[in-house]
Amino acid sequence: MNHNKLWLIGSALVTSVIVVLGVLLGIQPQLETMNAANASRAAVQATNTGHVALLARLKHDFANLDALTTTADALAESVPSGSMMPALVDQLDAEALAAGLTLTGMTVTEAVAYAPILPAAAAVPADGAAVPADPAVVPAVVPAAVVTTTAVNATNFAAFPLQVTVTGSYDEVLDFVARLQSGSRLFLVSGLDTVAAPALPGLVNATVSGLVYSLVAPAAASAG
Repeated sequence: MNHNKLWLIGSALVTSVIVVLGVLLGIQPQLETMNAANASRAAVQATNTGHVALLARLKHDFANLDALTTTADALAESVPSGSMMPALVDQLDAEALAAGLTLTGMTVTEAVAYAPILPAAAAVPADGAAVPADPAVVPAVVPAAVVTTTAVNATNFAAFPLQVTVTGSYDEVLDFVARLQSGSRLFLVSGLDTVAAPALPGLVNATVSGLVYSLVAPAAASAG
């Protein structure tokens, strides 16, 4: 009887050892392999989801390729790479002709690094009452908000100060200034001076001051 009990106990221990070894040597590696496969599948699914979204975006852009190209061409003309002064002179001639006045000259100075131009803030006295801005210093219309971006900075954007002189009626001069600010080349008007034209009744000689902009190539920006 005792011998049979020992045999049963020994058999149970051997069976337990076989089960444990089976788990460690057989089932456990399979479980680890399955978990690794599940993690890999999840990563592949996430990558595929990203590829599907990218493909949808590319299809959308391709469908609108003509519109994107037109927009890119207009932006390149508005702010070209380099000064593109001959094209600017042609534009000024065309705008002066459309306004009905005579373009008499243009002076361009050396390019300067871009700096954002912010509207001047009105002075506030100690009692808190706002003081009207001096119209001789601050433009009559000040933008309510100024939009800036770090993508445009002194390393990749340059400004060319210039003065354009024209002769015509005062209304024609104002029309010319409006055309400058809405033309194909980005032109920021910063000043307008007019004097009566000698021996030309009803006409004025006007000087329009402002800035035009251009992109700076990365290599040139690094060298500078």
